[in-house]
Amino acid sequence: KATGHMKVKGNTGFIARDDQRRLLRVSGTDATDFLQSLITANVETLPDDTVRASALLTPQGRVLVDFLISRTDDGFMIECDAEQVDELYTRLRRYRLRRPVDLTHETGLSVWIIWGSNDSPDNLLPAEAMRDTRHPDLGWRLLAPVGASANAPGSDAEPTSLDMWHAVRIGAAVPQGPVDLTPERALMLEAGLDRLGAVDFEKGCYVGQEVTARTHYRGLVKRRLAPFILADATATTGAAITDDGKSLGTVLST
Repeated sequence: KATGHMKVKGNTGFIARDDQRRLLRVSGTDATDFLQSLITANVETLPDDTVRASALLTPQGRVLVDFLISRTDDGFMIECDAEQVDELYTRLRRYRLRRPVDLTHETGLSVWIIWGSNDSPDNLLPAEAMRDTRHPDLGWRLLAPVGASANAPGSDAEPTSLDMWHAVRIGAAVPQGPVDLTPERALMLEAGLDRLGAVDFEKGCYVGQEVTARTHYRGLVKRRLAPFILADATATTGAAITDDGKSLGTVLST
């Protein structure tokens, strides 16, 4: 559900719209079973008032598209990067076959983020806010009609640049594709998506499950995504990280 005015009361921190995100609706009588057999997260246990990280993998366990998923009245809403929404839509349609599942682009809603507050979601009125479960500092996400204003009457949240939220995300080591998760190259566990709740090792089969589970249970993760601070220099995405000529990694989000 969404509203045209995001009226917020109390000490609610900051608010920004994320114009780089797109939405897909998944509905129909078989929507739950369909997604449960495909994606890494457990949609059967997904609470109504949260968004959960998830991904669609290749059979070899590489990340194709990472996304956030939440419940709707008739199914689920998937939120992913604008560069990847068509790819995700095409892949889901390919797996759907003739199952009673409807896949649609949701173009009437936009994504807003509120963070930097200890207020309860009950104080976010009248829009419905969903807790971003990847990390406590990432706040809540709101789906509101395109054209809704952050400066609605009575709003105490301070409109600001989305770059401020991304700084929080990067500091919390929360990756977001495609910049941090190169499609068909990134591995779930190396990127730390397991600690963000994006994968359920108990739920059963999904695409790429065998490789992901084997890596998890054998402890074969050799690399990890990590945040770092440069005191006297700047870095650009894709730059090499070295120490006395030894390669340590690559810069992702900055």
